Amino acid sequence: MNIMITGATGFVGTKLMHSLLEKGHNLFPVVRNEKKLSDFLTGLEKEKKDRIRPVFGDITQPMFGLSEEEVSELNSKVDILYHTAAYLSFDPDDREKTFFVNVEGTRHALDVAKKLAIPRFYHVSTAYTAGLENEADEKLHAKNREFVNDYEESKNHAEHLVMDKKDELKVSIFRPAIIVGDSETGEANTTFALYGLLKAVALLKKLIRRGRVNASDTIRLFSDPGASNNVVPVNHVVDVLTAGATHAKEGNIYHISNNEAPENKKVIEWIKEKSGVWNLDITGDQDALSDKDEVINAPMSVFHTYLSRTVIFHNQNTKQLLKDAGYPPFKLTDDQYRMMIGKYFE
Repeated sequence: MNIMITGATGFVGTKLMHSLLEKGHNLFPVVRNEKKLSDFLTGLEKEKKDRIRPVFGDITQPMFGLSEEEVSELNSKVDILYHTAAYLSFDPDDREKTFFVNVEGTRHALDVAKKLAIPRFYHVSTAYTAGLENEADEKLHAKNREFVNDYEESKNHAEHLVMDKKDELKVSIFRPAIIVGDSETGEANTTFALYGLLKAVALLKKLIRRGRVNASDTIRLFSDPGASNNVVPVNHVVDVLTAGATHAKEGNIYHISNNEAPENKKVIEWIKEKSGVWNLDITGDQDALSDKDEVINAPMSVFHTYLSRTVIFHNQNTKQLLKDAGYPPFKLTDDQYRMMIGKYFE
């Protein structure tokens, strides 16, 4: 199949391109940065390079800024548009940009699909469009709800734009939970949630080494010990998206989630082991944090809501999709989790 991808040079996008190429698909990556595309192409065998036709465009522009000639050339040539591009920020000052990129960018992508006669539109969203709910089904969530941040709200609104087009396009929505590194290699390119926690520990390790924190002083990290982060390795996310190319059902929403993730207290023990920082403790009581604790916790403060609650994202649609496509059931083992943590501190 011929597949167009926005966000193609991002962490998920590059891995998705590799996976789709392995399956024999032809790719039309929408790119702004020629160097990132060049880096991706470096080392790629010629047969795969020959199946890539870059589309230089920008999702923040109507029709991605494509010329009439380009539109004519691409018309009826593409089977699926994967819209993976997004702006991830939890800073309230970025609200306008967040909504512009994530909502208007989605509107532009839908317009491109319509104009180019692309029959299928796959929108990559986030499982957290349910806002503050602690349990969510694979269905569209109402917009009039409370959200943790503007990113969640913008992605919720974008989903509504997509579903509003279900009578014109064959739409499907894919909702990853908290994306972490590759469970086979440990490779990661994200600063979200778990990696905010790891960044805080790395800072503590540096302060201990410089003598600014006593190695015998217990430092508390703010996180509910009994909560579980709904983490999914990037390779599982890519497996689901790849399976979707041939087996996604029109109008379905797919949670890419891990409802059996370990509790934070176990993860902290693995972090202590892999980082070599043993004077760590964990508390769900923010009032119990000392001034020193607050300094260490600062890098992950925007993730506190995610680290302090367990959210279940039901994923029956996704399980069936993987089964239909011949993929094994998803399982993140403790050893794989520990390996990913260890890679961060190498």
